[in-house]
Amino acid sequence: MSTAYVFGSVQLLPTERRLLIDGRPAALGQRAFDLLLALVERRERLVSKRELIELVWPGVVVEENNLQVQVSSLRKLLGPQAIATIPGRGYRFTARLAGAADAAPSPPDQAAGATPARLTNLPAALPELFGRDDELAALAALAQVNRLVTIVGAGGIGKSRLAQAAAHMLSPRWRDGAWMVELAGLSDPALLPNAVAQVFDIKVGGPAATDELAAGLSRRTALVVLDNCEHLLDAVAPLVETVLRGAPDVTILATSQEPLRLPEEQQYRLAPLAIPTQAQRDRARAFGALALFEARVRAVDPHFALTDENLALAIDICRRLDGLPLAIELAAARAATLGLRPLRDKLDARFRLLTGGARATMRRHQTLRAALEWSYNLLEDDERAVFRRLGAFAGGFTAELAQAVVRDTRIDEWAALDVLSALVDKSLVVADAGDTPRYRLLESARAFALEQLAAAEAADALHRHALAMRDFIEKVDGSNLDGELRTDQYAALVLPELDNLRAAYFWATGEDGDLVVAVALAAHSGSLIDYAVECADWLLPLRAHVESDAVPPALAARYWRAIAAGNMKGCTWPALRAEAAARALQSYRELGQPRRVFSTLMASTMHLLDVGDHAGAHQALEDARSLLRPGWPPEFRIVLLRRDAAIARAEKRFDAALALIDEQIRACVAARDWRLEVMARTHLIDFLWDMGELDRAALEARALNVELRAKPTASAEMDIHFANLMGILSELGEIEEASSAAREALPMVVRTRAYSLEQWAYLFWRRGQLETAALLLGASDAELAKIQTPRQVNEARIVAAARAGLAASLPTAGFQGLTAAGAALGERDMVAAISEAIAQPP
Repeated sequence: MSTAYVFGSVQLLPTERRLLIDGRPAALGQRAFDLLLALVERRERLVSKRELIELVWPGVVVEENNLQVQVSSLRKLLGPQAIATIPGRGYRFTARLAGAADAAPSPPDQAAGATPARLTNLPAALPELFGRDDELAALAALAQVNRLVTIVGAGGIGKSRLAQAAAHMLSPRWRDGAWMVELAGLSDPALLPNAVAQVFDIKVGGPAATDELAAGLSRRTALVVLDNCEHLLDAVAPLVETVLRGAPDVTILATSQEPLRLPEEQQYRLAPLAIPTQAQRDRARAFGALALFEARVRAVDPHFALTDENLALAIDICRRLDGLPLAIELAAARAATLGLRPLRDKLDARFRLLTGGARATMRRHQTLRAALEWSYNLLEDDERAVFRRLGAFAGGFTAELAQAVVRDTRIDEWAALDVLSALVDKSLVVADAGDTPRYRLLESARAFALEQLAAAEAADALHRHALAMRDFIEKVDGSNLDGELRTDQYAALVLPELDNLRAAYFWATGEDGDLVVAVALAAHSGSLIDYAVECADWLLPLRAHVESDAVPPALAARYWRAIAAGNMKGCTWPALRAEAAARALQSYRELGQPRRVFSTLMASTMHLLDVGDHAGAHQALEDARSLLRPGWPPEFRIVLLRRDAAIARAEKRFDAALALIDEQIRACVAARDWRLEVMARTHLIDFLWDMGELDRAALEARALNVELRAKPTASAEMDIHFANLMGILSELGEIEEASSAAREALPMVVRTRAYSLEQWAYLFWRRGQLETAALLLGASDAELAKIQTPRQVNEARIVAAARAGLAASLPTAGFQGLTAAGAALGERDMVAAISEAIAQPP
């Protein structure tokens, strides 16, 4: 073992287990010391995370974040350049050791004691690089072990800034320094060797210019940055290949919107800046997108600062700009004039809004449109056509959906895949990793793609998009209804396409749309109402069209089945649900589809229970039981147990109901269907609450809450779960815990519009916020009158308690006025009232 390792002003003394910085001992924990020593001793290679954990914590099981904490503490002491993170792989020590073989010798012509010349054309000081510490470290590590590294990414994503920063940091490692060659303004590929040679003062000319350049660089030890290569790829690739072959001590760092595709190339694909979620607001300023936005606004308005009041707006702006640095910088320049809220609200007109970049920037980076036009104009004709048509997708797409929408007489489904792959390479389409890869356009790129669609092509592309979504949802819905998909599998397939389904439905119901396609989208989205309640609003406006015989019988049956479903009871009247169930039953019997008959009978059972017809519910249940076959998927038996338990509970056969719920939970676990298990456990919690077993109900609800945080499920089950949790904890007097659950639930409740107003009204009454409680009580009464369905037992009990308490505490006229005002509240005002009240202390 070496007696000492020296790098910069740092001395690492292994035998003494000490670290000296500027000759003074540095405070360093045992694990951090062992980690640094392990990296230094293996500095010639990347060290995986697993190997480091085994070296630093031998025989101890630790979480990976322990390693990250120790690396972070070392970087604070040594600087970010000392240790590089190789994403997904591990770490590497990157500082240069004194006396090491790779140390760069002094230039031979430098006189002793003379001031060294700057061996670079980079600026002496670079602008601050926001949110790119990990990327910079990873890029620096790659550039030290690969002779050709290409930073690949979309226009305006920050490739040039990152390359400059890496070159600036690494320049001392090369005897002849680091040099930047800007290619954006070069339009003639024949002049490429001259442009590079000019930087190094090498004379070239004629047809052998590339070979002359390589010969001139053959005695150099340098880092060459070729910036903005995408429009010259056919010229850049052979030049780079020749230089790498003829100049063995030259390393090339290139930036491009697509790779050079050379055998020696190491690609580094640059992602947008990180954006915090609303749950990460407390540390939002640590995210690159927010840090850049704040800094750029402050450059125009020194008094600006991110505060609790404007943070949500800033996050939303950065999210809608996809974390794209160019777009964020342009938006920040407008923020000081407009204010954050008007800026956010005007982003739909982003190409007119986001103009006026700094004069020092390239012209194509002075407006967002110019940056995208540059990328678009580099595409081939078929690539432009596919890119435009992909703008029809909202929220991403699969390869199969893309094929259905973009193909035409010239571009078949296989050519569509080739073009899609090319657009990913060119950084105009983002490929998200997963078992089934999904693709998406960044929002600005999508807005530009839609803008490029000519009127006739737009109508055709949007029509094909609607047809593709109809075919997709019809297929998945059929498998779901017939029990061929587990409910979690259904959610995994459908939820990513929710925005696409919305866009397709709005087109189909528009002026140039297709109402039969609209009916199909609405009907086959029936099960989606559990996840997106607005899908319920799609059905009723289409009733006249369904009854006009323009719709095929199978589609009409699915339409009526959707109207009859239990998840529609907040949107339709009991009589209409009964009629819809009868129509669906008759149609499915005539079509010979017993599984669809079964599911419709299950829906009828709940409707009959809601109206107090227990005999009818029993009959519907027995009719369904007679259809059940041994080979049917387990979900059918689970749903049957759920309905048996519901009838037993309604008839106050509580021991039988509890036994049936327990059996249902065991069946869900055996079927490995997490969503059905959550539903069953939620029913158990609700039942225990109804029985007055508050302590056990709270115990079960808290346990489920812990599991749901680690393993989230669909929104509908989360809505019911949080409603139960809030109500149970409030009744127990655990007001602070109930309030915490309410704050956790609020973003999801707003998103799904499933408000559980009874629980909110009760909680605010218990918190002493009487006016808000009375408002929400009035809103709940109005909603109940609208849907003509009685409250469930637990909700009826807590509403009665809250009503009595409010009536006793408030003047009669005041109480009545508040409930009347609550009944008239719009959804936005109601959400505002809840949000404001829950943010305050009880």
